[in-house]
Amino acid sequence: MSGCRIIDGRRIAAEIETETGMLIASAGERRRPCIVAVSIGNDPAAASYIRQKERAMARLSIEFRIKSFSSGVSKSQVSRFIEEASSDRSVDAVMVLSPVPQGYDIDELADIIPPGKDVDCMSTYSRGLLYSGRPLFSPATAEAVIEIMKHESVPVSGRHVVILGRSLVTGRPLASLLLMKGKEGDATVTVCHSRTEDLPRITRSADVLVAATGRPLSVAGTMIREGTVVIDVGISEIAVPGKQPRIVGDVDFESVSKVASALTPVPGGVGPVTTAVLMRNVVRAWSRSLS
Repeated sequence: MSGCRIIDGRRIAAEIETETGMLIASAGERRRPCIVAVSIGNDPAAASYIRQKERAMARLSIEFRIKSFSSGVSKSQVSRFIEEASSDRSVDAVMVLSPVPQGYDIDELADIIPPGKDVDCMSTYSRGLLYSGRPLFSPATAEAVIEIMKHESVPVSGRHVVILGRSLVTGRPLASLLLMKGKEGDATVTVCHSRTEDLPRITRSADVLVAATGRPLSVAGTMIREGTVVIDVGISEIAVPGKQPRIVGDVDFESVSKVASALTPVPGGVGPVTTAVLMRNVVRAWSRSLS
């Protein structure tokens, strides 16, 4: 473990926040940035997300408006609200929080958001721009992984990056970002998923491994080649008899830290950077609206 560098996501997030705060300050007395988040139902994960983002947005004086709907609300009512928020000139960003209750289509709702306000790249159009190499914004989690590698001087060009997970939030958009031409791209990318055969053979070939499956502690040290950089996107709670639930990632920290050259912890790794990237995207959308 002594040879493994533990990546401090909170430090990286603080650096991004400082830069974002300077951008806000440069606008002087003009109105503050504003994001509207739409929540449907009473999912605990969404409630936790809201609390975390409220605290973070307050640090930069970003207005964070929450619109909460009960799970029985009509689709047309939610759609109408998103349309109104999207056309409101005092609102710079709009996002729909997941998960949504059964019967609602989050992709359909996200498609109402115009690209210039779709700061988490949720709509079909925004994803199309990303996959064609011309993104306005990237999903915050995927972009956070890029930021971590940039801040930690992890070489990507020409290297083999293995991504575990093919979600639209992390796996697929991250693969697209890493394939783009430029200093933060030009990687050789393999995306693995639940149907991938002989997974350990592939993960042991990685220069950089990104775990984003949502399966707690599923990546063991035996799956990692010595010297690999490991970025753990997963976050889950596991029961501990007689104690509070334990927060863990997709990676078995104890065994992987013995062979990896660098590793993000959970919590304190990708999560804080994701929040910082989302705030930066809101401020970028706001800055465009002022020009």
